Amino acid sequence: MLQQQFLAEHAITGISPKEWCELKELNYATARRYIKISSAQNAQKTAHKKLRTAQKKECAKEPMRNSDIPTAQSNGSSNAHDDENTFSLRNYGLTEQQIKFVSEYLIDLNRTGAYKRAGYKGEGNTAYVNATRMLRNAKVSRAITDALAERERRTEITQDAVLKIWWDIATADVNELTEYRRLCCRHCWGFGFNYQWRDSIEFEDAIKKAVVAKKPPPQDVGGYGYDETLDPNPDCPRCNGAGIGRAYFHDTRDLTGSARRVFAGVKEGKFGVEVITRNQDEALKMVAQHLGMLKNKTELTGVDGGPIQTTGIDLSHLSFEQLLQLRKKGEK
Repeated sequence: MLQQQFLAEHAITGISPKEWCELKELNYATARRYIKISSAQNAQKTAHKKLRTAQKKECAKEPMRNSDIPTAQSNGSSNAHDDENTFSLRNYGLTEQQIKFVSEYLIDLNRTGAYKRAGYKGEGNTAYVNATRMLRNAKVSRAITDALAERERRTEITQDAVLKIWWDIATADVNELTEYRRLCCRHCWGFGFNYQWRDSIEFEDAIKKAVVAKKPPPQDVGGYGYDETLDPNPDCPRCNGAGIGRAYFHDTRDLTGSARRVFAGVKEGKFGVEVITRNQDEALKMVAQHLGMLKNKTELTGVDGGPIQTTGIDLSHLSFEQLLQLRKKGEK
């Protein structure tokens, strides 16, 4: 009888045998022989198992709706995602000046410039050495590494993509932009190697100019149809087959690939049109540096390139007794 009463209440409330006996004003030492806690636990597990099975069957029959998902849970996961993707230099335990150094370094990756712009004092080799020491700081190094990774993720710029751009610039063929061509002269393809006109209009204009200048009129025995884009005639007695040198600029609207990357614009001045290109030597240097072919080496020297003068005294040649005597003199 006691066992059944206890099991009924234990299945509902989960009450322990001792608490149940106190609630019923029973002597626990006497009543516990009639109350089997293991049986109560098994009965409770069986009841919970049946309840979960029934709930699963009901859920399987009814399709899930978006409204069944708690709003707070959805917002919580969204906020967690936002927090995960939020990057801040203040999460690395850096000082304000170290944060400034990291921010400045990320602009141009110039350690000495970033060190000075961050407000640190130092000139020349001192600034470089201190900036290098700053980069070796574990917290600063980790912050810079994570910041570069975050920038790469945010902008979708990878090292391979940057290297490809530098390589395109370094290996671009500038002949796709501009050429210096040796082309035919006016006599190369004229009849009898005489002067050749473009057309009759050009010839008539030349006659009018000669009349105004009171000079003998020109002749058209060389014929018409001069094309300055043709190659020189190797038998031409005037240019000896060398032709005339002319600069030629390709239409930049048609540039593609490496030629477009190396092209930086045009400049018109008093000496004509100048095509501006990016520095290919510098681009090749950047590629070599990226691949580890160039090793940066910093040497510290004294005045006029001489050795660095030190003020320390070499005591390595003194014996132990002599060192003790020097110590005693110093104490006096």
